[in-house]
Amino acid sequence: MRIGVLGSGDVGGKIAKKFAALGHEVMLGSPHAKDKADQFPGIKLGTAPEAASHGEWVVNAMEGATALKVLEDCAIEGKIFVDIGNFESSIEGPLETPLGEAIQAAHPKTRLVKTLNNISAHLMVDPNGLPQQTTVFIASNDENAKAEVKEVLKAFGWSDIVDLGDLKACRAMENMAAAWVSIEKAVGGPNFNFALVRS
Repeated sequence: MRIGVLGSGDVGGKIAKKFAALGHEVMLGSPHAKDKADQFPGIKLGTAPEAASHGEWVVNAMEGATALKVLEDCAIEGKIFVDIGNFESSIEGPLETPLGEAIQAAHPKTRLVKTLNNISAHLMVDPNGLPQQTTVFIASNDENAKAEVKEVLKAFGWSDIVDLGDLKACRAMENMAAAWVSIEKAVGGPNFNFALVRS
């Protein structure tokens, strides 16, 4: 499958490398991607619009405000769009409109799936890096797209995948990302995740 990953920072880079390791044809898109060619052997590099056009699936690994602006020039309609981004402003202030809902509203034909947005980048692609099972959440208005993304999460190594329903769950998921920042400071690093314990 052809995958376009938008954003070449730590999150986008790890996601791109994981998809490539699973055998997908990946293009990483950002203004800085071509300056990082030595970091991404075997992965195509280009602009965000080029990566979006390349992908049958598109992954957003950009900060929320940047994503909304960049996506104005990206062809994502009709494609499965995996949003793992958050608004930087929501860390310190109220979350007025969740990013996942904002992108879906701006691109109503996009098959948006929200997931992985409250997890450390290295654990997104290797959940077994922790000594016990933890939880990944997922939400979408498109049940078929959600089912396909669940299969990719399983390929990434996730076994506890909790479906929170439609994109109204984005608010809860993105508020968890704000909590992640405080927890990361308290425990002294990013090597942790949430586990949903239920009877």
